[in-house]
Amino acid sequence: MSYSIIGILAIFIHLIINRDVLWHKETYNLVPAFKQYRAFIFGIILFCVTDVLWGFLDEYHIIPALYIVTVLYFIAMMSGFLLWTRYVVAYMDSGPVLKKILSIAGVALFGFEMVILAINFFIPIQFWFDSKGVYHAGGTRYVTLALQLVLFILTSIFTFVTKAKTPEATKRLRRTVGYFGLAMASLIAMQWFYPLLPLYSIGYLIGSCLAHTFVVEDEKEEYRKTLEDMLKREKLHQEELGFAKKKIYTDPLTGTGSKQAYMDDAQRINEEIKECSINEFAIAVFDLNDLKTINDTKGHDIGDIYIYNASMLISEFFCHSPVYRIGGDEFAVIIQGEDYKNRETLIKKFNDQVIENRKAGKVVVASGMASYIPESDKNYLTVFERADRMMYKCKKQLKKP
Repeated sequence: MSYSIIGILAIFIHLIINRDVLWHKETYNLVPAFKQYRAFIFGIILFCVTDVLWGFLDEYHIIPALYIVTVLYFIAMMSGFLLWTRYVVAYMDSGPVLKKILSIAGVALFGFEMVILAINFFIPIQFWFDSKGVYHAGGTRYVTLALQLVLFILTSIFTFVTKAKTPEATKRLRRTVGYFGLAMASLIAMQWFYPLLPLYSIGYLIGSCLAHTFVVEDEKEEYRKTLEDMLKREKLHQEELGFAKKKIYTDPLTGTGSKQAYMDDAQRINEEIKECSINEFAIAVFDLNDLKTINDTKGHDIGDIYIYNASMLISEFFCHSPVYRIGGDEFAVIIQGEDYKNRETLIKKFNDQVIENRKAGKVVVASGMASYIPESDKNYLTVFERADRMMYKCKKQLKKP
């Protein structure tokens, strides 16, 4: 009965430490060679189950059932070895030589064991039970153990020798495979002399714990770090994109919307007109008086200040609407919301201020405004052209002495 305790403990430990691999599908992208590793863990658990059953049946000397479970025990043992070789080959960058050796060895040993067990039904060369129900190991049992022992040792030596020439992440994996091989080799060697102790289960338990700790958990940590780096890069990209977008959509001199921003918003409104999803907006068009004269007589720096002051004047009155610089001395405002309700008052106050500015020798800006009429205006341009015509009338008026 005490024989089964190790196997039961091993099953519980495997289920606990590998719960994410066994039951949580989201672990798929976090665990290397997921399918092979998952199959390997299930293979280990299956072996531990047969080991536990063997202990129970041996305790009560139920020979027919014990014989069947012993056959399953050896099949599970070699299945575990085969699945381990497949996991190592699938995950570890071990080079074609070791991969080929492990692949052939895993299949060959499994096939060899199946042949031996088939022969054992007729000639007890692997194991047998005497008349008292006592288990006896046959010669081929020691052959299969010896072959596994040699392969685990050779794999460990190879991985320890070659890990120094590999990147850090691969070194960690090779080191883990090497320790796994040493653990299994040590316990197999002890199993040779103590066939009735559950040493193979202990070896699998130690080895798989090493694999989980140094491979699976480290890979998750690497994945987490990679994800953090990706998020940082994405954030930086978004910031750069936002900066670039702001640069494209902002006029560098005045800080108002650029011509590109105006064109995009005008296109958006045009689409809304086609879809009949907009009912209220107005367009105000502005043009600076005497900018050419100022540039020619006082220089372009003073002209730039004149443009800036004009943009501030427009933005002061239409503070709830987007202001755009659409040309060298031209501005436009798409009037919506609160400004739309007060549009007539705002444009009158603006024109009054411009008249005061003209008297005081300050910035003079001609303006024109037109409101969208859903019944007749089929597109944005129609409204803009009406506002533009109004602006030119105002401009002529302001030029009169």
